[in-house]
Amino acid sequence: MNIFAIIALVVLLLIAGIFFLLRFLRNVQPDEGELEEDLASLKEAIASFKGGFVPWSAGISAKEVDQVVEKSNQRQGKGVFLSPEGQPVFAYAFRSYIGPGKNNLVYVLTLEHEYVFRTSTKGTEIRRDERLVGLLRPNGQLVDERGRDIGRLERRNAISESRFYLKEENSERELAKIALPDNIGKIEAVEITGMLSAEQEQQLKAVASYELVENLGLFAK
Repeated sequence: MNIFAIIALVVLLLIAGIFFLLRFLRNVQPDEGELEEDLASLKEAIASFKGGFVPWSAGISAKEVDQVVEKSNQRQGKGVFLSPEGQPVFAYAFRSYIGPGKNNLVYVLTLEHEYVFRTSTKGTEIRRDERLVGLLRPNGQLVDERGRDIGRLERRNAISESRFYLKEENSERELAKIALPDNIGKIEAVEITGMLSAEQEQQLKAVASYELVENLGLFAK
């Protein structure tokens, strides 16, 4: 093998190495531009559902058969949650990235709103219609853009449900119970247990939709 062939081979190996390194880095820590590209792909994946949903008030079925999942590969997939009558309430699409910890992007589409959830080691940033709702920290605390506590999600694995509480001055009030996938005693996945204002209802819908998708165990680790 002459010197030119060796140089050409080395160059090709370097190019291939750089390509695979960039692919790996994108799967570990995508930059803002790459996240926007991935989000556009997620939106496209469930665009066919747009306009075909029933209102959230129709209820979300807690039955596993009504939680349709389609995984295109280990790190991407989509699905839909149905009402107890079998009508779609919301659809979702997701992409998982390589750790550390939970590292994923989720897009949720409903009749009235769209939600984007970006999970990293800091927690899950929640946006509704491009507006920041808050950050759901790993310990379950929901804080606003100023870091103020506005709610709390408590996972009770022993009884297969999560509970969402609203922060009120020096106390908190339960707003809803969210059934986890193995809770076979529930008919509806989200049970509202407290009075809600319009804004509190939107906060609950955002948190509950992510909690339902997250607890399906779809995200690669």
